[in-house]
Amino acid sequence: MFDAQRYPLKTIDDLKQFIVEARAKLPFTCKIEIECEDVEFAKFAMQCGADIVMCDNMSHEDIKTVVTYKNEHFSHVLLEASGNITQQNIIEYAKTGVDAISSGSLIHQAVWLDFSMKIIHKTVL
Repeated sequence: MFDAQRYPLKTIDDLKQFIVEARAKLPFTCKIEIECEDVEFAKFAMQCGADIVMCDNMSHEDIKTVVTYKNEHFSHVLLEASGNITQQNIIEYAKTGVDAISSGSLIHQAVWLDFSMKIIHKTVL
């Protein structure tokens, strides 16, 4: 998977060439995912050869536009909705037609239990 923290997109001059070079170095089973914050960049990522396009912090209306474009031009690309997706709006995002939804709100707002498990070994004679 393309690691945005490792290769920030703003530091890449030619995304299409970068993807070509990455594919040459990665096993064929690896997928390249590009994080996109607007419709135009999502279209560009598909044109450059991304396997997965993450629609990050986009409205569900914008994601519908990306889904339509994908279905018409790049049906093999997977789309992921991410960012600001909550229990209250997840249904709207699911209705857009994306392939996957990531929601950090499920764990960001969770209450965690703090416990440990100690195992005491007994010697059997």
